Amino acid sequence: MDRRKRKTQKGITAVFYQLLKEKSYEEISVSQICQIADINRGTFYLHFIDKDDLLEKSIADEMQRLVEYCEQNGETDNQKKLEKTFEYITEHREKLKRMLNADKQGFFTQFQIDYLLEQLTGQSHLTSLFFAHGIVGLLEYYLLNDISKIEISQELEKITQLLR
Repeated sequence: MDRRKRKTQKGITAVFYQLLKEKSYEEISVSQICQIADINRGTFYLHFIDKDDLLEKSIADEMQRLVEYCEQNGETDNQKKLEKTFEYITEHREKLKRMLNADKQGFFTQFQIDYLLEQLTGQSHLTSLFFAHGIVGLLEYYLLNDISKIEISQELEKITQLLR
């Protein structure tokens, strides 16, 4: 993708994130995004099918950053990756919370489950599925509720003991 397209998409996404801080996803319109980003609707539709597509791609981009963060330095230990996942979630909690609240289609959840299923090898598919859904459920609960970093760390330690 050329530099101009990346810059335009980045600008649209930044405006979208800003609007998510101010109002609910349902209250945001493509027209508002275009007006604030100072682009016409045609430009928006060159990059995204609709507002849902913008949300899905924004989640995919954020999840890719999460994966890169977890796998930096060639990290292969699943326990360390899980700890790094919650570090990243903690650092980006407000942004991820807004995205999760907006995500009525389940893109966020499905991306996480698919990624975890790729990582959880060495046990049956059903066991991997169980752990993937449990970890994602805990992650979402952490994002949406008032749980301290210390409390989640303690629970995470208990869970990782079970994974050994």
